[in-house]
Amino acid sequence: MNDSRSRLLFVLHDELMSGATIALLRLVEPLRERGWQPVFWVPRPGPAADWLGSRGYRVGGRWRPIASSLVALHQPPGLARRTAGTPPYLSAFRRFVRECSPALVHANSLYSFAEGIVARCMGVPTILHLHDMVPASWKAEPVRQMTRHLFHGCVAVSEACALSYATGGWKPDVVLGAAPIPVKPVATRRKPSPFVVGTVGVISKRKGSDLFVAAAEALARSDIEFRMIGSPSEPLDEGWAKDVLGRASAAGVTHLQQADVAREMETWDAVALPSRRDPFPLVMLEAMAAGLPVIGARVDGIPEQIGTDGGILIDAGDASALAGAIAQVSELSQSARAAMGVAARARAIANFTIERQATEMDHVYKRVVP
Repeated sequence: MNDSRSRLLFVLHDELMSGATIALLRLVEPLRERGWQPVFWVPRPGPAADWLGSRGYRVGGRWRPIASSLVALHQPPGLARRTAGTPPYLSAFRRFVRECSPALVHANSLYSFAEGIVARCMGVPTILHLHDMVPASWKAEPVRQMTRHLFHGCVAVSEACALSYATGGWKPDVVLGAAPIPVKPVATRRKPSPFVVGTVGVISKRKGSDLFVAAAEALARSDIEFRMIGSPSEPLDEGWAKDVLGRASAAGVTHLQQADVAREMETWDAVALPSRRDPFPLVMLEAMAAGLPVIGARVDGIPEQIGTDGGILIDAGDASALAGAIAQVSELSQSARAAMGVAARARAIANFTIERQATEMDHVYKRVVP
């Protein structure tokens, strides 16, 4: 590809290093190897823009006033400033698109829909990358119609995610999420005392953080240590998250807002993810790739990850079932836990590599770019 046909503009909606952002950034180098030249539009200031800038990428962006709901619009700095800031923000984005003259715009997540529509109206081929289930509200059908008709292509991270947007015989393409595969799996400890189970994710209702804490409360007298990584950064769950973290502290759960997840997993014996909604969580793939026994909720894309032999599935929202599954894994022999980890890692290697994901995304791009 020559430069004029290979420039790829990634649009991020979040200034933080969220799961959707991390998933995309892991694709950048493999896509460069396939001839694409990435540039970025990112809310600034923030960690994502800093990370990209420190690695020499061209990065545009400014404070993003756009929000996805009326409640979110009233979050600081408030409705008036957000409303007033939206036209200048979109004008700045239009200028950046004209300056970059990309062959393709990749709007990363449903929440980047506004920038994606602007690029589409400018005549730039645009795809929407769906890392989110369709909203569970009256907005569901309007969103389905928008994703179907307003973009040149839509890509979902799981079959469950794609099906939630399906309408009138149409559904988005599916390019399954992926995670790095460590050279060596985590060593299975012979007789862990305590047995360590961890979870990773923003402290929120959708991630089931309260269910993990409830399992810790139920197993308080056992030789099991609970560890939780994630920040209470979901604005609409702020008060709820504070209560959950208070319960976690009382139950002896170790909580870190940020951590090197791969390094932390080296000291864990299992990973549990009791999400209420989750299109295709990265942490589940990372745990499987590391060869850890995994426990996940039977919801959205998690069953696609675990399959029939990659771990244990429990009903979503069932804290008792979660506690029972954690206790069950903790009581297994070393060989049985090792076998669970081997099966999980084999499934990750067979289905969820970044190389496979980059190849499939490259095919989507080449279908869209004229």
